[in-house]
Amino acid sequence: MKLVTRAIFVFAMIILSIVSMWTTYESLRESILPAPEIPIRLGPTIVWNCSIFALALSVAIGLMLYALKLAIIDEQKRLNLLGVLGLTVVGFISISFNLDVFYRWAHRDFFINYSTSRVKTAYEDYLSQTQQALTDKREELLKKVALQEGELDAEVKGLRKAPAGYGVIAKGEDYQLTLLQKTTAVELETVNAALEKKKEADTLLASSMPATLDEVEKLQHELRVVVKDVGAVSGKPLPQPVELESPLFAVFRKLFDWGQIGFEEVFFVLLAFLLDLGDIIGYSLIPNAKKKPRLAPLTELPDFLKPAAALPAGLATLPPKPEYDPLIPETAEAALLPLEAGTAGDAPQETAVPEGSEAEAESRRARRAITFRRR
Repeated sequence: MKLVTRAIFVFAMIILSIVSMWTTYESLRESILPAPEIPIRLGPTIVWNCSIFALALSVAIGLMLYALKLAIIDEQKRLNLLGVLGLTVVGFISISFNLDVFYRWAHRDFFINYSTSRVKTAYEDYLSQTQQALTDKREELLKKVALQEGELDAEVKGLRKAPAGYGVIAKGEDYQLTLLQKTTAVELETVNAALEKKKEADTLLASSMPATLDEVEKLQHELRVVVKDVGAVSGKPLPQPVELESPLFAVFRKLFDWGQIGFEEVFFVLLAFLLDLGDIIGYSLIPNAKKKPRLAPLTELPDFLKPAAALPAGLATLPPKPEYDPLIPETAEAALLPLEAGTAGDAPQETAVPEGSEAEAESRRARRAITFRRR
């Protein structure tokens, strides 16, 4: 059962590694390494344009992470806080590309909308600046005409040094007013024309909805054609053309905009991280089952179970004890004699008992007690 569980877990790790390699390849091919490509025919009508370097890098990162996971499972490496940090360093590229692909797959029009927004925002800011400059210029021209009209009116009413009436000084002021009105009318006409162009650019910005990157580039070209006249009148230089970012950096700029981070952004970051490292981190966090106590293998027999060959030389064998036959008195006497250690076949020897001792008397009584009468 243990081998089956481990085999299933390793098989699931292989599937997750393949998915991670694919997301890394897709993001690399679209963002950083689109070329060189090699057409690979997969069928009669299917041709896969494979980016060599993107495929090589994605497979290398996937295999490296898979090897580290196997090392942790086989207990060659230990997964602690530093281990998680090391895995994150190795898988950072893969995690970044997972995040890119997941977010753009969840929001299919994200990159088009993001690019369109950047272009429109840049030219809307520019048009607002030019409108302010044109408005200020028109007000200045109108103020000059109004000032000259006030000078003429004051001269006619005699509010200045000369007496009231349309005299020489009043005629001079009237002459200056006529010239100023003519020149101002021309400038005002130019300013009004620039403001009309600005309205045209506003209409173009509001009505355009690009569906492809080519349409975004076309919108930017049309806007520059319209606003160049507005910029010439307002004195504001045209903004630099907006360079479209790669999808990867666009996603990162969107997700790590600290003012707009929400639940969705956090979810995609965690999803991209756990696709590469969630399996091994979860495997390491689950505690092992308690091991059942097992008896240690018997490597050596106790002394009392060892065969006779293992006994000391003096106790290895004892001579056979004589058989007791009640019909033969000699056998009874021999059976009572103690055996001595020796080798097989040695004759039993009597123990020397001093004559006249109590032991000798006991021995004689024992011999008499087992003597049988013959019939």
